[in-house]
Amino acid sequence: MYTEMKKIISKNKKYPLVTVITPTYNRAPFLEETILSVLNQNYPNLEYIVLDDGSTDNSAKVIKKFKDKIIWETHKNIGEVPTVNKGLAMSHGEIIGVVNSDDPLLPGAISEIVKFMGENPEIIVAYSDWIIIDGKGRRVKNVITKDYDYEYMLKTHNCPLGASAFFRKKVLDKLKGRDVSFKYISDFDFWLRAGLIGNFARIPKFLAASRVHSDQATITGRGYKMAMEHIRILNKVFALPNLPLHIKKLKSEAYSSACEAVRISRGKTLTMKVLSFLISIYYMRSSYLKMFIKFRLNKLQSYKKAS
Repeated sequence: MYTEMKKIISKNKKYPLVTVITPTYNRAPFLEETILSVLNQNYPNLEYIVLDDGSTDNSAKVIKKFKDKIIWETHKNIGEVPTVNKGLAMSHGEIIGVVNSDDPLLPGAISEIVKFMGENPEIIVAYSDWIIIDGKGRRVKNVITKDYDYEYMLKTHNCPLGASAFFRKKVLDKLKGRDVSFKYISDFDFWLRAGLIGNFARIPKFLAASRVHSDQATITGRGYKMAMEHIRILNKVFALPNLPLHIKKLKSEAYSSACEAVRISRGKTLTMKVLSFLISIYYMRSSYLKMFIKFRLNKLQSYKKAS
């Protein structure tokens, strides 16, 4: 099957090969819609890899309906990040995207992305606006994403890239994949690392959908773990050698945002506020102390003016 797919791909040298990777785990009700959204793109040089991460529902049955049009495998449950990395290792595309099994692409998305990246060779990652849909595929809301700004993304932990993000192969060659030590936000870590090696750009069109449904994994109970992963990501970024000076200057703001997320995840009690403050001091050290002193001085000046 894999060899046959490569023969099909090799016939279309005129267009850059695009690889789409869909990892899936127990998403059978939405999987067929997503697979069709990729196969119906009408893009002539597509490598589509669908990896079933040990689903216990009938996902494998859905996938096999398209076995002659995709590259697919079923393996024991290893988790989303290792499954994505497996797909990345299998990919051959000049342009690569990861499309979640419940988040379909909109018609014409791949052609738009290829056209945009062809016209802008300096761009290594492209993403678009997207829509929110419900469990039945009905449009709920339009999402206009923010134009790319690495400094904003780092210091606020707000990543504008959604389901429509595609990147050039040289990004994968450089980064090798997602960091498996991050369970919840490995994609954010990937984009932060990619942002240090090239430019991203927003395509002001709706090219993908993000689905909200009752079967989604709840974030209840994992908020604190996610927040602590944000701190670990900052430890990783600010430990990088030859980090540009303008990025180093964002350290205080970036850690402040991460530590606020820790505080929120653990509640607003006095104990949690103290814990968050101690965590901040530990990770920011002198940077946090300077910021805290400046904050208190501003508060004092405001108090004097008011009185």
